[in-house]
Amino acid sequence: MSITLPGFIDSMLINKKEIILKINNIIFSSLDIRDVYETMSKELLKVIDFDRLTVTLITENNNLYETFVLSKDYEHTALQEGVLYPMEGSLMKRVVQFREPVIVEDTSLDRFQTDKVLYAEGIRSRLGYPLSYKGRVTGSVNFGSKRKDYYTKKHISFFSMIAPQLAMAIENTRLFNKTREAEKKYRSIIENSPDIIFEYTKDGTFPLISPSVERITGYSVEYFYTHKNCGTSLCYPDDRERVQNEILCVLDGHIDSLMDLECRVIHKQGHVKWLSIEVLPLREEGKIIGIEGFCRDITERKRLDELKNNLIRDVTHELKTPTAKIEMAIDMFERALSSGNKSLLEKGSQIPELLRNNLYRLKNATKNILDISRLESGMEPLKLTDISINDIIKHIAGEKKESAGKKKIALIEQLPPDVPPIKADSDKIKHLVNHLIDNAIKFTDEGKITLAVKILPQAVEIAVEDTGRGLDKDTQECVFEKFYKENPSAEGAGIGLAICKHIVQMHKGKIWVESEGRGKGSRFKFTLPIVGERKEQGTNQVIRLKAEG
Repeated sequence: MSITLPGFIDSMLINKKEIILKINNIIFSSLDIRDVYETMSKELLKVIDFDRLTVTLITENNNLYETFVLSKDYEHTALQEGVLYPMEGSLMKRVVQFREPVIVEDTSLDRFQTDKVLYAEGIRSRLGYPLSYKGRVTGSVNFGSKRKDYYTKKHISFFSMIAPQLAMAIENTRLFNKTREAEKKYRSIIENSPDIIFEYTKDGTFPLISPSVERITGYSVEYFYTHKNCGTSLCYPDDRERVQNEILCVLDGHIDSLMDLECRVIHKQGHVKWLSIEVLPLREEGKIIGIEGFCRDITERKRLDELKNNLIRDVTHELKTPTAKIEMAIDMFERALSSGNKSLLEKGSQIPELLRNNLYRLKNATKNILDISRLESGMEPLKLTDISINDIIKHIAGEKKESAGKKKIALIEQLPPDVPPIKADSDKIKHLVNHLIDNAIKFTDEGKITLAVKILPQAVEIAVEDTGRGLDKDTQECVFEKFYKENPSAEGAGIGLAICKHIVQMHKGKIWVESEGRGKGSRFKFTLPIVGERKEQGTNQVIRLKAEG
């Protein structure tokens, strides 16, 4: 129902009060401001006739306003909902400036720039009413009629009974929307964070923990919500007491600022991970009820730090001897030249060879150290292709026949014809086989070296067996360690077998040595997984095989 006569009809006073009460109920019935506006406009039409109704809200910088257009049968408007408009030259500006209602009796008089737009759209009179909250004008409600001189002080008086509640509802809605948006963003941060974001209370429970905890620890979010004190229980035993004591310092109020610590935790699968933890006191009404913070997985950083330290140690260890010998040779050469001593000059003739040998040793040691460092750090990923282990062994054995022949060593190949292909890095497997054969030749004075391949259910076993010096039990246990040498004065860096071990492990295989003791030869063996399928000899059964890991 809409009133077409100007002013109010006294007989409708009771209805007006009911409508005001109803509008006030509507205002506080929903936090969806769109629903409030639309429902309110329908009720207002019962007591105030309007052709155009807008609610405008001031932006935070007070220079712009946003418009919600709510109109009865009003189809054509230049003002768009949700668009920001400048305050200057608008009715809104006057309402905000003087903090009082403003009536425009005739839009044809162009009191405001916006009057021109509305006049062209058929609006002849206007009423702007300020919306104030806590002493600050936050917006306005604006009525427009196609009749000139329509709005009066009675309309202002009527709307004054609604405006405070409407202003309060708008601010509540704004606050709710901001809170909801902030919560949405906060939730998104928590759910998508690569780090663990958490809250931990004094009673040992987690009110909040982010999903990344499962990726880092292997335990689900539900596990942490349902198990008390599970945070510290996952700590590595050697770190647990220290972590508990440091957290207790925060809970007791001894530390009121950001505290960071590093510790190890045991993953659900049993392996150890390093975490960096930063915590602050969690307060409620001024009291510390727990801690809040985040945990970052620093396992890779710790691994790289260890590799860096190992590299520095390895370089220092291995380069010390050849560097000292080079310095000694240079010193000897200088003394020979300065003294003219015949004996020293004769010794000086050995210096070039000494320098060459030790420079070669330096170069070789550096290469080996860098090779194993790259393998340990994962900087050299495997380039997997299907390879024939038989072909690799045949090729390398052919290259080694001359050096083996000089020591009267026979190279014997025991290669079955049906060896299936393996998926491996061809260059690294060649390096592995080459080193094992070189080692066998180096430590065999004469006799034979047997290169054998054996097909296992899910792998290929390669053996390099010699009739050389052999290894005692203690040596067998250490032979794959970096820089291990039976004789400290022996040539080489003691890294070759360590590199072989890494290559095999990268391929998910195993490597080991067998020996009956000194003078009884050695057998270096390693396995490589088979990928694919093959038939058992003498049957039609097909066995499907896959690499472990």
